[in-house]
Amino acid sequence: MSKMKQVRPEDFDVEALIAAAREGRLYVDEKKKTVNKEQVKRDVRAYVARISPLVTRRYSSLIDELWDEIFSNDVLMDMIMPKPKARKCRKFDKYGVMRIVGVLRVKGVYEQRSDPQFDALLEQPGQDSPYRRYLGQGLEQRAQLLALRSIVETLTIW
Repeated sequence: MSKMKQVRPEDFDVEALIAAAREGRLYVDEKKKTVNKEQVKRDVRAYVARISPLVTRRYSSLIDELWDEIFSNDVLMDMIMPKPKARKCRKFDKYGVMRIVGVLRVKGVYEQRSDPQFDALLEQPGQDSPYRRYLGQGLEQRAQLLALRSIVETLTIW
């Protein structure tokens, strides 16, 4: 592996690549996988569906639309996308999702329950997760908070 060199697409010799793969000399860097946004959205939906019993009556019919709006916002979607060096959150950024859920709880989308109650529904029951403390931390950037507030307020008007 010490004799690796960088190649350009026009330098590829398909037959040589196939031969190298057969001989076990072809390596692929799996760390640089592209992340499918649609899969991230499905994973986040499944994750937050666990707290659907805590959605307030006012937002019960709007919760899917609310998350659609969050997914369509680039600033908020960047928060949810997994980070390249993440060890724990490979499907999506759970810390970002917890921050969003925390703000939605303050805005009245989710019932005002304790952090351990949310955590028990989202994570494995009986185990304290490192994500729970992010429920009350809010959002790091003002642009994120303003985007989320705008989405909630827009849906509330209708």
